[in-house]
Amino acid sequence: MVYLGVATSVSRAADAGRFNLRGLSVVSFAHGISDFFSGIVPFAIFLVLSRDHMSAAYQGILVLLWYVTSSIVQPLFGAYSDRKGRWWFLPSAIGLSSLAICIAGATTSIAVLAGCIVVGGFGSAIMHPEAGKYSAMLSGPKRASGISIFQIGGQVGYALGPATIAVLYSHFGSNGSLLLLAPAALAVGTLFALMPRIDRSASRAHAAAHAQNPAAASGPVDRLGVGLLVTSTALRYFVSAAFMTYLPNLLVGRGSTIVEAGQIVTAFLLVSSLGLFAGGSLADRFGAVRVSIAALVGAVPFLFGFFYVPGAGGISLLLIASVLLAVQNAPGVAIVQAMLPRNLGMALGLMNGVAFGIGSALVASIGFLVAGAGAAVALESVAGAPLLAALAYVAVARRLPENVHAA
Repeated sequence: MVYLGVATSVSRAADAGRFNLRGLSVVSFAHGISDFFSGIVPFAIFLVLSRDHMSAAYQGILVLLWYVTSSIVQPLFGAYSDRKGRWWFLPSAIGLSSLAICIAGATTSIAVLAGCIVVGGFGSAIMHPEAGKYSAMLSGPKRASGISIFQIGGQVGYALGPATIAVLYSHFGSNGSLLLLAPAALAVGTLFALMPRIDRSASRAHAAAHAQNPAAASGPVDRLGVGLLVTSTALRYFVSAAFMTYLPNLLVGRGSTIVEAGQIVTAFLLVSSLGLFAGGSLADRFGAVRVSIAALVGAVPFLFGFFYVPGAGGISLLLIASVLLAVQNAPGVAIVQAMLPRNLGMALGLMNGVAFGIGSALVASIGFLVAGAGAAVALESVAGAPLLAALAYVAVARRLPENVHAA
């Protein structure tokens, strides 16, 4: 019995320190499926409203509705998941959101569109904290790298959404989104089959890590520090979401087709996966705070360059900016999860939910500027916001304990 106990302890210690790439890949896949449908939403709103010749102000309001229901409430679901989460929350939530969004893309009624946005948003809000919690548990000592893998899956899915819906609309009309129901059902079924094993591995790793360092979860919470990081991330999301939402307006206004606009938006989102990967690995090596500050500051000249360099050169600068903006994602989540070790789901909900919702609320206000002054003026007005996001990291840097500072 003694030897059995020793063997069990060694096994648990190994689980606690192991970077579980297989488990992280499954969670990343789930995130990708969920965010693929999330990526459809702003472009579908644009297509539905432009077909009916409605104002860009409505576009901003509906995008705000999506981000409030999919983002602002995430910490509430995260807090519940931290206490009573179950593995089936993840595939069930993805099934709910994918069904609602497929219907939203095919509707001709703005009321039905709004209802589907609310239902799909809640599905997304349930999924994200749950998946973020699993990512933290499965990452071992490389928290930022593990979270970056989780986020890369989501970003790839999010990037493919606009181009996919644009092609489906161009070939099959307003019912094109309904063709996505079959692959969504297949993906959800796959997750129902895989998640029980992932859940067992994550639970063992989390229990072993807590047993090795029980004092880590007992310290006071720096609420101001967490608030500053959430604010910084909100500003960063604001910039990315503004470009993702209103680039079609700008590009179509300059003569691009719907398909071309969708491809450029997809490229803008897809290349950010490079930044997500770089942010995780660089933060684990050089420190999350300094990497985040450098990337946020570095993105600004490339964002402004997009407006002053014509043609393909300007698009290239915009894509570089997208890479740099994404670097901050994984380090920021890793820091806040390290500051809230007993509330991993809530921490993810704050950074991916509240921050995303605040940033997206600002995007809704930009809709009125787009309607009044045009998309180019509106987007150029937000290009300097990453500097403010970097200042928030500067302000919080000295408040962080050394173990969190280097998270």
